Amino acid sequence: MNLYASNDGRFPDDSDVEIRYPLTGDRAERGEWPWVAGWIAGQCGPNEWDIVVEGAGPTSYDDDGEPLYSAAYRDASEIRHTGLRRAVDRIADQLAEQEDAA
Repeated sequence: MNLYASNDGRFPDDSDVEIRYPLTGDRAERGEWPWVAGWIAGQCGPNEWDIVVEGAGPTSYDDDGEPLYSAAYRDASEIRHTGLRRAVDRIADQLAEQEDAA
């Protein structure tokens, strides 16, 4: 079940993007933050997306040792496309699961 709004396609779910994100505790202006890698988790509204910020490194780990990353909300003016790696990886995982189930 997807809890996000219907995606309008400008930044498709699971697509790789970059957003400005603070990597240090300083209070620099948002325009001075570095561009870091992330991926679109979903569209939250007409011009807002939820982004998983992998480029800042994991914030913690779950009980299985899998990394947990920060998330950030950004509008279209604050997001840059970087490729479709995340979507390709997701499709590959789904195909592998289908093969395992067969």
